[in-house]
Amino acid sequence: MKVMMTEPLQPIGIAVFEDHPDIELIRPEDTSEEALIEAARGVDGIAVRSAKLTADVLAAAPNLRGVSRHGVGYDNIDVATLTNRRIPLMLAIHANAISVAEHTMFFLLSLAKRGRIYDQAARESNFALRSSAIAVDIADKTLTIVGFGRIGTRLAKRALAFDMQVNVCDPYVDDAEISAAGCTPVSNFQDVLPNTDFLTVHCPLNNETRHIVSKDELSLMGPDSFVINCARGGIVDEAALMSALDSDAIAGAGIDVYETEPPAADHPFLKSDKIYLSPHSAGVSIEAARRMSTETATNLVAALSGDINPATLANPEVLG
Repeated sequence: MKVMMTEPLQPIGIAVFEDHPDIELIRPEDTSEEALIEAARGVDGIAVRSAKLTADVLAAAPNLRGVSRHGVGYDNIDVATLTNRRIPLMLAIHANAISVAEHTMFFLLSLAKRGRIYDQAARESNFALRSSAIAVDIADKTLTIVGFGRIGTRLAKRALAFDMQVNVCDPYVDDAEISAAGCTPVSNFQDVLPNTDFLTVHCPLNNETRHIVSKDELSLMGPDSFVINCARGGIVDEAALMSALDSDAIAGAGIDVYETEPPAADHPFLKSDKIYLSPHSAGVSIEAARRMSTETATNLVAALSGDINPATLANPEVLG
């Protein structure tokens, strides 16, 4: 069997493939469409990170029986083509949930405790700043989580451990499950925004969720509130967010993902001291990278052996 690995995995993931002597690893020269098409010829499986699997790339692999994504997002993959050909697309669903939940808490605490301001003050020997009360406690503050999947559930546990009040909005999760987790279910997150101190989104980007946090939603929030996006660029309307920050309608934001990555050099986010930024790295820790590589390889080997875990599928309809 031939498996194309579009980009390198961690050694622990490559070892999973190498433990199967019947698997031949194919590595493209680069991730251009031309190189991917050439490398895809005759492969049975594809392990992919960020490379774009277009319809033309997939067409070059008539024997393709499975694609395994190194991550949980898949907007770089032509899923419709895979589904039409009844080829499973598997995701590394267990790899980075902890890391993203922790990164969200990092943003939340940094914003609340004014981490950047105090760090700069200490470096400048400005210890007089300690007399100015600018940090806030997160205990008894309200966190509203949009999306209660693998990341949202883990974030809720961490927020509750800090004695926060947690609202959850997810139309695909029963209210009873949300309540059992110690959170308050809400059917429309806009309804609770006036009393929300921190708003964070943890849902996929699709037609339902694009710009679900925009001008109208931000206008409902208070001047001491914060917005965090560690999910996908485009869920939060960047222009509306920047306008809300510039007008002091909200206090700050934590942003890990962008509508265009990397953002342009003149992107206003890069100039704002009200925003904590990271380069789409919330899910990238040493431990997560190892878990993700292992799960990516394990998912693909299982699929090629006819043993697919339905929970990992982005297109479960291929099993029907």
